[in-house]
Amino acid sequence: MKIMKKAITLVFILAVSAALAACGGGNGTQMDAQALANELMEEVEFVDELSPVKSEMVPKLYGIDNAQEAYVYMGSGATAEEVAVFKFSDEQAAKDGLSKIQDYLSARKDSFANYIPEEVSRLDNAVIKQSGEYLALCVSEGSAAGEIISRYMGN
Repeated sequence: MKIMKKAITLVFILAVSAALAACGGGNGTQMDAQALANELMEEVEFVDELSPVKSEMVPKLYGIDNAQEAYVYMGSGATAEEVAVFKFSDEQAAKDGLSKIQDYLSARKDSFANYIPEEVSRLDNAVIKQSGEYLALCVSEGSAAGEIISRYMGN
């Protein structure tokens, strides 16, 4: 009888462990931020040539200084095209980052409205997604960026 109880308990523990593993153990979304940035750079068609932004420039651009990881690429300024993918310590930090990205995009729209007005529509159609501790931004033409980001971060 004792062996039967132990076997049932063991099966129960294994089932609970498997269920927790399947849903990520409650830790939220897990993804590779660098892989997402790389795929956006490789698969999205950009008019401008995007280059990596130095890490010390990221807080100056976006006001985000608490990201654990940041992969940022920008063009020459002739277009508004860019890619930015961040990993934060937790979901609240990512939500705060989302607010800063939205403020940044608003300022970019104002700037481009006077500089290169055609780029404002690209900024209006920017793909911005926050999921768990991750945040992604892609300013480009077409739907490829949205599809890639959704594949990594869900709908």
